[in-house]
Amino acid sequence: MAVSSDEITWRRFSKSFAWLANVFRKDSLILKSGNELQARAVVANVNPKLLYLQLMDPKDLPGEFLERMKGYKCGSATFRMNVALSRLPRFSVLPEAGPHHGSGIIMAPSLDYMDRAYLDARAEGIAGAPIVEMVIQSTLDASLAPRGAHVASLFCQHFAPEADWPGRRQEAIDRIFDVVEEHAPGFRQSVIAHTALSPADLEREFGLTGGDIFHGALTLDQLFWARPALGYADYRGPLKGLYHCGSGAHPGGGVTGAPGHNAAHAIIADQRRRLNRRR
Repeated sequence: MAVSSDEITWRRFSKSFAWLANVFRKDSLILKSGNELQARAVVANVNPKLLYLQLMDPKDLPGEFLERMKGYKCGSATFRMNVALSRLPRFSVLPEAGPHHGSGIIMAPSLDYMDRAYLDARAEGIAGAPIVEMVIQSTLDASLAPRGAHVASLFCQHFAPEADWPGRRQEAIDRIFDVVEEHAPGFRQSVIAHTALSPADLEREFGLTGGDIFHGALTLDQLFWARPALGYADYRGPLKGLYHCGSGAHPGGGVTGAPGHNAAHAIIADQRRRLNRRR
């Protein structure tokens, strides 16, 4: 059964239900409806900070682990957009249609440009000239748009998660479009419609804490054996039967599938040991 993160809370069985321990590992999943799901293993694909600070009773967690989760760093400097276009963008440096339209197109001409975008966001909340990566999906799948039209996504940096997004959302959109227009004249005129997701939107709509698509900052103190916490990098949570399979587990985000692959092996190993003990 699939359930979304905002529909669940975590609860351990009390000692009065200890007779269920051998079957359900003393754990259950409670839906907002009140229905209770019981399983030998619960596999969490949500941000560890969201899981442990909002979906679980803190009294069930070891004190040191709880403090680690309170200090777990999350945040994203990305602003995401999807655009519907009446025609294919024509880039000044290579205006004709070609293989480049089917690639990731990064509009950030130098390291100094990227550094300035970062420093602007730190100082003012929004980059003056954002880094924009465009992917035009309809060049690879023509069924995504009518003939001659296209759809594209824009992955943009840097934008501070704590900025006043209700008041500055349109400002960010305008700056992003300015960058694309500079590299592909006529882009603004070709935009039929668009959607935009600020870091705040990403958190509200998708449960990404701080808008963090990687479920936690990829810094040295949150990588390898310390992801999500020292002693818990083997995909097993602090409660028996709870596992981490998302980007908050090693090796982090990037659409590799590796956290889920490794978590599956940990679950299989634990279940095999359980079965061997019963024989």
